[in-house]
Amino acid sequence: KGKDDLMQEKRHNKMADTPIVKLLISMSLPAMFSMFIQAMYNIVDSIYVAMIGENALTAVSLAFPVQNLIIAVAVGTGVGLNSLISRRLGERRQDQADKAATHGLVIAICGWLLFLVFGLVFTRLFFAAFTNDPTILEMGVDYTAIVTIFSIGCFVEISLEKTLQATGNMIWPMVFQLSGAVTNIILDPIFIFGWFG
Repeated sequence: KGKDDLMQEKRHNKMADTPIVKLLISMSLPAMFSMFIQAMYNIVDSIYVAMIGENALTAVSLAFPVQNLIIAVAVGTGVGLNSLISRRLGERRQDQADKAATHGLVIAICGWLLFLVFGLVFTRLFFAAFTNDPTILEMGVDYTAIVTIFSIGCFVEISLEKTLQATGNMIWPMVFQLSGAVTNIILDPIFIFGWFG
């Protein structure tokens, strides 16, 4: 084999060739950073929303369990997908790994559809169970409806992230997460305070 072929094979067999401690560190730190970034979304929203007032902050706080549930469902199915793909790749069954990745994306979209229905139909019932204040109710329904209806980005991103992680690529998933978090930080004040109308 040529030098390029050997380099390609070594890069392809990262999971088999890398020493365990180095592999654990190189794979766990980006994953932990990604989870930290995911948890920061609601915190960043809360910082900006607190500038509006106490009722707005209460509404966002009540929405936090729904956001956590979105993340739990997306990551839960993503971890199963990750496990399946990495096992199929380890067995050198590329076609099965490709099918798993495709089906993982379909499952992610199905998960989003559940939260889409929740956002369109059940958001008001959810908030009515926790508050009688009409201001908090309206703010919470508005915020949570947006979070649930547009959670397709979260579901698809996590599915793709876990697919890439199954191949041993930990950097690109972290970049995806970071770009989403930075976009959130930039767009939050623009949308919350209506800077451009």
